Formats: sequence, structure tokens, C-alpha cells
Amino acid sequence: ECKIENCESCFSRNFCTKCKEGLYLHKGRCYVTCPEGYSAANGTMECSSPAQCEMSEWGPWGPCSKKRKLCGFKKGNEDRTRRILQAPSGDVSLCPATTEVRRCTVQKNQCPEGKRKKKEEQGKQDNGNGNRNRKDTKDTKSGTKKRKSKQRGAAVPVTSASPAQ
Repeated sequence: ECKIENCESCFSRNFCTKCKEGLYLHKGRCYVTCPEGYSAANGTMECSSPAQCEMSEWGPWGPCSKKRKLCGFKKGNEDRTRRILQAPSGDVSLCPATTEVRRCTVQKNQCPEGKRKKKEEQGKQDNGNGNRNRKDTKDTKSGTKKRKSKQRGAAVPVTSASPAQ
């Protein structure tokens, strides 16, 4: 039989595991409020140690992204978060991290049309002749791969000759 006052169920005669309704459990005893420096764990009537942080469950992993972009890359990062439900003496610096980041790999998906066009336009502005030569190589698809590399090689002197104009 339980010898603890206001106890509903005991582990042993001198250690309560569940107090009567409205009372807080702390170290096997029942109290009207938690002792000084202790507070009730979230949603329970148990007083938790001041050195304990109570954390929520981890949320779901976010989308795989790189520099806040969701397309045009293969490796990136994804993160997930949790909240501090209770910090010891209100000091959140004693609690573990609330964000977790891990590397992720995605199938390389291309960015929407609008973004791709902008990149091509930037390329044309940055190296005017470079893209033109690349197009020429694509247009002459006849021949083997070895020929293509020779054609590219032949296009290089044309590019280096153009600044002399």
C-alpha cells in the first residue's frame, strides 16, 4: 500500500508514480506546485529538472535546395526544425539545436523556361562569339565525334582572331 500523501499509484511504498488530479509529481512525492526552480513538463503534471530542455519532435525535412534555389543543381541541403517547449530557467542557450541540416541529392531538374532564357542571354552578353561558335558546332551534326572535336578546335582561332578587328 502507498504511504505517500495524495498519491494515486506507487512504484514502492515510498515512491509515487501518479498523483491525484491537480497535483504535481516530483521525485516520487506529490505537490500543489512544482518546487522552486522546477516547472511542469509540457502537458504533464510532472516537475522537470531545471537542467532539462524540453524539445518538440522534429518537423519534416524541407525541400532539397541550393542557395535558396530548387532547380538547376544536383547536390544541396535540406533542413528541419523543432521548437524549445521549455528551457531551464528560461535560458534557451542551454538547449540543443532547433535546426538540423543534411546534404541531399536530387535528380538534376532544369529551371523553368524564364530562368533558362535569362541564363542564355547572360551568356551571349558575356562572351558574344563563344555561343555563336557553339551553335555552329551543333548545326553541323554530320560526322563522328572525332570530327566534331576537330571542328571545335578549328573554331578557336576564329574566336581569338576576332578581338583584333
